[in-house]
Amino acid sequence: TGIFIGGKNAELALDMVDRAKKAFVPPFVNHVFADPAGSFTTGAAMVAEVNRALKARFSTDLKGKRIVIFGGAGVVAYVAAVIGALEGAQTVLVGHDGEERVSKIAFTMKWRFGIDVGAVDGTAPEARRAAITDADVILSAGPAGVSILTAEDLESAPKLLVASDVNAVPP
Repeated sequence: TGIFIGGKNAELALDMVDRAKKAFVPPFVNHVFADPAGSFTTGAAMVAEVNRALKARFSTDLKGKRIVIFGGAGVVAYVAAVIGALEGAQTVLVGHDGEERVSKIAFTMKWRFGIDVGAVDGTAPEARRAAITDADVILSAGPAGVSILTAEDLESAPKLLVASDVNAVPP
């Protein structure tokens, strides 16, 4: 048996896991697992597949790489940013509606995990291209059915090694 925590908010789910674990009285304990909106498993799988591709094609890993994550205010992007940063990458969240919201998310990541995550504006095509200029890895974790980057956008990323999109519905 176990306790599964769903929902749609990654930080709230993590808080609920912490509270659930503290509520147990040994030896009466249980397993607690969170995966809000499937984001923890999806974000982890995305980063794992990118890392696998980096090793297979370029004999390298995420350490020291610049990862630019679109859909930066979403839960999949949250998880991917945390895991990427913990793996030694320089992660950056891109906000489709400006820098302010993703900056707040990056701040909470610093507080909760002790990691540095950047935040940039991605409202206009020029801003999105500027965000990926130095990207080694691009992750697209936006809403289903939404096209975020074009082939032309990707041409403005000369250092790009791997790009990944977890869109369940093709744009």
